[in-house]
Amino acid sequence: MVFEQRYNWARAYRDGQLVCARVQLTVGRDPRLGLTRAERRYVVARFSERLHPALRAELTTLARRRGAAARRAAEGMAPIEVVFEDRHLGRQRIVAWVQPPQARRGDLRDIEFGLRERAR
Repeated sequence: MVFEQRYNWARAYRDGQLVCARVQLTVGRDPRLGLTRAERRYVVARFSERLHPALRAELTTLARRRGAAARRAAEGMAPIEVVFEDRHLGRQRIVAWVQPPQARRGDLRDIEFGLRERAR
């Protein structure tokens, strides 16, 4: 059974300030065996509208770099807080670090960035 939930109207905050007005968020489960429940969950984000200039610059840098340079750039970024409404669970909040994208081509709003959640 594959689980994947998409949210089109999430918002991203950093230090209580809105840094992206619209985040397209996908929350899913990895079907591989041998992973714990927390390790199975993955979160992917596309930053679509009204990006804060500082976050735009960080994401652009992250999308341009590859390998170890991309991982170092991701480690240097401050975490973001993504807030979204779930039909069944109500308002949800994810605090996570942005990870380098797998596919780097196209406009910034079309690139999917992984989010590494803070331990719960």
